[in-house]
Amino acid sequence: MKKVLFGALLVTLVAATPALAQGGDYADRPVHLNIGGGFTVPMSDVSDRFGTGGGFTIGMIVEPAPAVGVQFEYGYNALDGSETQVPFAAAPGLALLTNGIIESHHSMHYLNGNAIFSTGQDALFNAYAIGGGGMYYRTVSLTSPDLGFTTFCDPFLFVCEPEVVEVDRVLGDRNSWDPGINVGGGVTFNLGTEAVFYVETRWHHIWGEFTDANGVSQEANGQYLPVTFGFRF
Repeated sequence: MKKVLFGALLVTLVAATPALAQGGDYADRPVHLNIGGGFTVPMSDVSDRFGTGGGFTIGMIVEPAPAVGVQFEYGYNALDGSETQVPFAAAPGLALLTNGIIESHHSMHYLNGNAIFSTGQDALFNAYAIGGGGMYYRTVSLTSPDLGFTTFCDPFLFVCEPEVVEVDRVLGDRNSWDPGINVGGGVTFNLGTEAVFYVETRWHHIWGEFTDANGVSQEANGQYLPVTFGFRF
């Protein structure tokens, strides 16, 4: 997570230079670029498997009016995984042990279109609401320092092996494109006439499912709460 947070901070700081150097009045421009980074808090079932991570977002905002805008953005988030204790056996047919560990890693990319409604751009501080939807690409990778055989089933991790199998059949990369929505709000702080600094939080909900080894559909929804600090110019 530290590498992701450092990268997000670096991207945000680099973005500040052209934002402050660009000429013209921010309020008069109908198109703005947006870039930011921060931390991401998992919610609901996701929080049972992963810890707080970091991410960044970049996009474009089109404002037909000072208080109304449409945003198109790309975002990336990576979450800290957890170590799950699962029963392992040295060979098929032997009693399952309880000292096996499976480590999980999770990342999420998304492409969203959002509507923005703000209190305006003239004041030093302005508030806004944002919401919309798009497509989310979630990946989960599983690793283990152990060897042996086990059963493992977790719909959110896109893995369900009801039969005793070798560990190397459970480990690997799982991924899925799923639809989702987001809603939230933030505040902006005017940096002269060229750019604004913003702080924003949004709730993301993604609908997902996959088919397990028995052909049964398993639900794998996800919820996330990113907190983002960034610049618009």
